[in-house]
Amino acid sequence: MKNLHNEIMNIIQYAIDNPYQFGDNDCNIIVLRIIDLINGTTTLSDRQYTSVQEGIAGLKAEGWNHTGKIVEQYCYPVQVVIDGDIWLDPDNPLLMAVVVSGRVLGVNENHDGFELHPKPTKGTFYRVRKHNG
Repeated sequence: MKNLHNEIMNIIQYAIDNPYQFGDNDCNIIVLRIIDLINGTTTLSDRQYTSVQEGIAGLKAEGWNHTGKIVEQYCYPVQVVIDGDIWLDPDNPLLMAVVVSGRVLGVNENHDGFELHPKPTKGTFYRVRKHNG
């Protein structure tokens, strides 16, 4: 039996240990991997793109305006966060992060990797729920 928390930490550790790369190690893919993990799927995070524009085009082809819409579909808002919860930026639907140890995993200043940041005070936090259908 898998330990869900350990699996969430594996996704977070992969993000920290590897360079930022669209379609493999970017904030959208990390969030989609968390959703897939909890739902026992791979379909949301199995994406091929090398730029923001390609990523958005792929989402739109599936009927999504942006990854935040997937989060809203597969998650519910929460006030008290735990590891693996997802934060959506209130001003930019392309920015999101994953909660870990009371902070969030976000992109570094050079935009070439991930680091832990203080938990934002604006925006909405979501918890993945099992999706039916």
